[in-house]
Amino acid sequence: MSSSNSVYYFMMGNYQTHKEIGTFLDNNMDNSNFENMKFTCDNIFKNSSEEQTKIKKNKVEKEKYIIFYTFTTSGIFYLAVIAKNSLYSKNENLVYELFEDVENRGIKKLIGKNGELTIVGKQNLKFIIEQDQEANKKNQNSKSNSSITDYFRGSKENEKDGSKLSLLSNEINNIQENVKESVKNIINNVTEMQDLDDKSAKIKDTSFLFQKDSSMLERRVRFRKILHRAMIICVITMILIMIFYFIFR
Repeated sequence: MSSSNSVYYFMMGNYQTHKEIGTFLDNNMDNSNFENMKFTCDNIFKNSSEEQTKIKKNKVEKEKYIIFYTFTTSGIFYLAVIAKNSLYSKNENLVYELFEDVENRGIKKLIGKNGELTIVGKQNLKFIIEQDQEANKKNQNSKSNSSITDYFRGSKENEKDGSKLSLLSNEINNIQENVKESVKNIINNVTEMQDLDDKSAKIKDTSFLFQKDSSMLERRVRFRKILHRAMIICVITMILIMIFYFIFR
């Protein structure tokens, strides 16, 4: 099992359901022993008891790697497979600091409906682990000089702060996109409502005009009926007058 990095494999899991939430895998790792390593990690995850594991530093040593694991009060199980003779194996606290760092960054909040990390969550997990390894490598290379070591420790903190800002920036960008989409939907809804109001007003105007024209037409028809009857009565009256005239003349 060879790799350019110290962290071969990293896993987050839901301790209550024993379901994986998300993983990180070193792309440069030799896959020949990966299945055996993964099998071992899965067994540790499924068989760990709360009394033995919770908020404790646990590890299992193998020939070429060491497995560190724990789970937090939030119910998240953390496991990391570390290369032997790496800085993490020499200073085991760095592994648990990495667990704590991932826990505090809120990666566990970036979980989708399926109970697994979203794409953003996976990217952030990968970013944190790679940045942590890079910072540790820099500290290891500068070990011979204490002042330089102190400098790089500060650099590591700055990098972690930078990664926090990066995560925060990603979250802010996501929020901004959601707000933009919401505003866009509101504007579209307002426009649609305005169109409906305009159409309703036009219908009302048309209905009023129709009623007005209908009333005028009804009055005209009534007037014509009356006029027609009056004309008939006049004609009949004239005929009767003429008949009486010729009879009594």
